[in-house]
Amino acid sequence: MTVGAGGLHPEGGPGRRLYAALEVGEIDQAEWNTRTAALLGAHVVPDNLMGRAWAAVPPARRMAALARAAKGAGYRLTLLSNSFGIDPFNPYAQAAIWDLFDVHVISEQVHMAKPDPAIYELTLERLGLPAEACVFVDDHPRNLPPAEALGITTVLATEEAATVAELETLLGVSTALSVQRLPIG
Repeated sequence: MTVGAGGLHPEGGPGRRLYAALEVGEIDQAEWNTRTAALLGAHVVPDNLMGRAWAAVPPARRMAALARAAKGAGYRLTLLSNSFGIDPFNPYAQAAIWDLFDVHVISEQVHMAKPDPAIYELTLERLGLPAEACVFVDDHPRNLPPAEALGITTVLATEEAATVAELETLLGVSTALSVQRLPIG
């Protein structure tokens, strides 16, 4: 979302402050919808604003396929996410990935966000694995150093196909699908 002077800004503006409050559970998604709509202008309806904003975001199908392959290979998966809120709109459920994960660490629910080292420690505790046995993937470079400091292997997610290929090699799994020909007619 972009607005001119006085509106939403990536860093430090009122829109970023609202999102930061949502991330750590100081406000819920319904309040974020209302207050962000007001920042955007009287013409913006707050009803399901987060859901509407996410409607045009395509799911990362290759990453989801990788998660299914890793799970099938016996890996335990954790969703560690700085939250967009999950109620009334759950972006993870909409992308059909919520059920892929054994553990969910959602910043809004635990009242801390990446890159706070404590959220990585909480994730390891809930997952029940040592840091050295884990891989953390994130699309923001600033979120990687705290995980690395704990001994977690990190991968910076850039372009989806390249990230999936790197993780397939690292984990020894493949997302290649076998295609079965069905008889015609």
